Amino acid sequence: MHVTAVIAEYNPFHNGHSYQIEKAREETGADFLIVIMSGDYVQRGTPAIIDKYRRTEMALSQGADLVIELPLYYCLGSIEYFGESAVALLDKLGIVDSLCFGSESGDLSLLRELADYIEANNNEAYRSNFHRYIREGLSFPSAQERALLDSGLDGEKARLIREPNNALSVTYLRALKRRASSITPYTVKRIVSGYHSGESGSYSATAVRKEILEKEALYDLALSTPDRVLQIMVSQFNKKFPVVENDFSSELFYKLHSCYTVALQQYGDRDTARKKALTGFLDVNEELSSRILSIYKEALDFSDLCGKVKSKDITYTRVSRALMHIILDIRQDNLAEYIRDDFHYYVRILGFREDRNITALTHSLKQSSSLPLITKLADADRIISSVTGLRMLYEGIQASDLYEKTACRKFMQLFRSEYLKNIVKYQ
Repeated sequence: MHVTAVIAEYNPFHNGHSYQIEKAREETGADFLIVIMSGDYVQRGTPAIIDKYRRTEMALSQGADLVIELPLYYCLGSIEYFGESAVALLDKLGIVDSLCFGSESGDLSLLRELADYIEANNNEAYRSNFHRYIREGLSFPSAQERALLDSGLDGEKARLIREPNNALSVTYLRALKRRASSITPYTVKRIVSGYHSGESGSYSATAVRKEILEKEALYDLALSTPDRVLQIMVSQFNKKFPVVENDFSSELFYKLHSCYTVALQQYGDRDTARKKALTGFLDVNEELSSRILSIYKEALDFSDLCGKVKSKDITYTRVSRALMHIILDIRQDNLAEYIRDDFHYYVRILGFREDRNITALTHSLKQSSSLPLITKLADADRIISSVTGLRMLYEGIQASDLYEKTACRKFMQLFRSEYLKNIVKYQ
C-alpha cells in the first residue's frame, strides 16, 4: 500500500488543485492520498472564504481519500511554521510514503540543492540577516533571498526562493531532512496561463476569491473550478459563505480596546501601555503593538486597519496575521511550548471517502500513528492525555465556533457548535 500526502489550504479549491492531486497519484503510484488541510483560518492572516467541512468535501470529491486538519496555530503561521508543522504531522502518521507539493520551479533537484544549502549555512550570521530583513518588513521568501545572497549564494539560485511555492517547497524539504524522514518528496510544476484561459491549473485561489468577492456571484467560476466544487459553493453561497476578514471587525476592535484598557491600568502610562498591551500575542512586538493601538480608533474595519498600520517596514500580510492572532488569542508562549513538544498531540480527521477501501488505510493509520486519532470531539478528553494537547484542541474549537458564529450572524443562519458537526463521509 503506497500512501501519498498533499499539504493544502484549498481556499477555495480550483482546477489547479485537481491537477495536483491527479499528478500526485500518477507520479507516486499512490493507492491512497491524504490531505493535510488548514482549518477555518489561513496563512495570509484571514478566515478561509468557506468553512473547513465544505473544503474537505471539495477535496474528497476530487480524489483525496482522507483529510486531516492542521491545527490552528500553524494554519495562521508563517511559511516556516506552516511547512514544518505539516511535515511533522505527516511523519508522525507513520504511513506516508510520499509528499507531493506544487512549485514554480518544478525541478526537485534544484529545490533540494537550495534546501541543503540553507541547512548547511543556517548559522548565526544567516539567521541574524534573515531576521533583520523580516524586521525591516520583507516577506518570508524575500528575507530568505536577501539572507542567501549575503551568504554568497548565486543570485539566480537565490531568486528561486522569492516565489511563494518554491519557498514553501524548500521548507518542506528542510523539514524532511532535519527529521531524517523516510517520506520521499515529489514536486509538480505549477501551470501558469492566462487569467481567463480556463485551462487546468490556470486559476489561483487568489483569483477565484477575487472573482467571488468582486462580482458577488459564482457564474464565472465554471472555467476555474471542477463541477462538483462549484455545486458545493453554490449550495452555500450567501448561506454560510463567503466569509472575509472584515466580518471579524467588531471582535477585533473590542479585543484591542480591552487589551489597551487592561495595560493602561497596569502601567499607568499611555505610551508604555500601547507598547506592552499586545506583545503576548504571536507576531506582535512593541513597535507593532504601539502602532496598532495608536491607529485603531481611526479605522473603519479590519482591512482598513491593516492598510493604516502597514508601512515599508511592516507588510499588510504580517499586520493581518497579527490582528487575527489577537482576535483568536494566539499566544507567543503557547506556540513556543507546542514547538518544544514537536508540534502535535493528536490527529483530527475531517473527512474520508466511503466508496474506496478506506478501512485498510484507517486500520494502518491506527496501528502506525504515534498520535491518537480523533473522529469525535466528545471523545477527546479521554483520548488526549496531555493537558497541553487538550489546550491546543480547545483553542482550535473556540476559533472554529467563532468562525461559525460570524458566518451565521452574517447570513442569518442557525449556529451549530463544532461539537455538533460530523466528519465528512463522501460517496
